[in-house]
Amino acid sequence: MAVCSQHSTDESHSSWNAVIVDYSINNNFYLKNETHFRKTNFLKDWQQFLIRPSLHYKYTQNVDFSVGYSFIKSYREAYNFNENNVWQQVLLSHASGASKFKHRFRFEQRFIQHITQLSNANFSADGTDFFMRFRYRFTWQAPLFKIADTKSLNAVAFDEIWLHTDKGIVPKALNQNWFYLGLSYQIFKNTNLGIGYMSAYAPVHTDNFNSNHILQTTLKYHIK
Repeated sequence: MAVCSQHSTDESHSSWNAVIVDYSINNNFYLKNETHFRKTNFLKDWQQFLIRPSLHYKYTQNVDFSVGYSFIKSYREAYNFNENNVWQQVLLSHASGASKFKHRFRFEQRFIQHITQLSNANFSADGTDFFMRFRYRFTWQAPLFKIADTKSLNAVAFDEIWLHTDKGIVPKALNQNWFYLGLSYQIFKNTNLGIGYMSAYAPVHTDNFNSNHILQTTLKYHIK
């Protein structure tokens, strides 16, 4: 007799807020920094805090190369842990009619704080684990209607797949998948605000999954 395994999904409801600032060095190079404030349980608890600076080289109008660093502090009920990672990225963009498309390829080298449970039920940081990960995001954007002569309310959607590559470059397993649907509006010439819903789905163990329902806001500011 075949035995059916029981799959369970843990659901959470979160609010993720980001401030993204970029600064043009010249026509080809620019700097960017992202700061993310992520809370869960209806803003009751911290989920993550993230800082991500990067250097970008705009090869053409449609091709962008970058390298960056991320500091990520993750919060759990019993303990918190840090991750430091470095990454390399290629961003390709193109348009068709009123629609704009982006393809983002990112490869990460991750140094994650290893946490050990002690005999007294406490937890202690014990070294660092090293892993690598590949991410691909496909983004679509199109104007919905004009608010002013030069400003439009835009629809934005993306799907991003994250793949474990362990310590190599060949994908081993699904890490998580993000799907986002929202709106974007240029408040000022150099300031853009986005708001929307994102579903973050991730396997935790063989038969256990996490589904995070997220209200996401993003403020982007261009200095020069």
